[in-house]
Amino acid sequence: MERGIITPAMEIVSEGDSLSMRGGIPPEKCRYYALYWDKVVVTDSNIFGTGLSDDLQLLEGAGIVRKETARMNLNGTFNGSDLANMHFQGLAEVSANLTNQNPGQWAIHQSGDQLIVPASMSKDLITADFELTRCLPVPKSNVPLDRLLEFKLKRTDELIALRTTLDELYVEISKSADIPRSKIVQIQRLEQAISDLDKVAKQSWGDRLLASRKVSLDLNYGSVTNGAVTAGLVGAAFSNPLAGIFVGTAHALVSSLKFEVSISNQLESPQGKQLELSYISSIKNEDIAN
Repeated sequence: MERGIITPAMEIVSEGDSLSMRGGIPPEKCRYYALYWDKVVVTDSNIFGTGLSDDLQLLEGAGIVRKETARMNLNGTFNGSDLANMHFQGLAEVSANLTNQNPGQWAIHQSGDQLIVPASMSKDLITADFELTRCLPVPKSNVPLDRLLEFKLKRTDELIALRTTLDELYVEISKSADIPRSKIVQIQRLEQAISDLDKVAKQSWGDRLLASRKVSLDLNYGSVTNGAVTAGLVGAAFSNPLAGIFVGTAHALVSSLKFEVSISNQLESPQGKQLELSYISSIKNEDIAN
């Protein structure tokens, strides 16, 4: 099954009655999305619409990206906060429709440090938040997208190995809150998969950016067979360096893996239907955040 993410076309921040817009999807994120997922749905609304950038148009032509626009009723008078809330409601409805139609294929992907989902469509769920810090190689913005797509085709084995290892680890996490302590073999396999991917990335691109990724996993997914997870596990944490991964020229990558059980606010519609609920990512080049 192909795997995809649903991500906003632009970042909008509501501040009281006013709001601010922080631009569209930067070139580095376009490359990150295209490399690690099969499909990307970019969402906007008729309230705050945006066109696709040149990069996204190229990825649309390659069958990776498509755009979906939420159509909201604009009868009445609204301030900035009202418009932002309606916009977020529309984006959440697009996400809910996609996840309901194909459970397990789609997950929400947002930037920042927390997920933005309207209260009417969200729910506090017990999740395992699994984070890889500055581990995943991403080509810089000056790497042509056709070169990236060629890399993705040629290096399918390395990319599948990474995805498979992560999938297996996610499944094990869903079975036990103690998974990182009890499944060291999976962690070692993950380290190797990341290292293998970074080696071929270095050969193809040279300098690379580093992506951090946090995925929230539904610990009550399949609870009918596995037993419901209770709030008593909240706060269980694990942290361990992934040593031995190198990037750049003679520069050691200080990377880490973190696992924590928490109560997080998530889109309600995928609850119990799929393991991966949402992603949050950031991309850094040394001390420069993108």
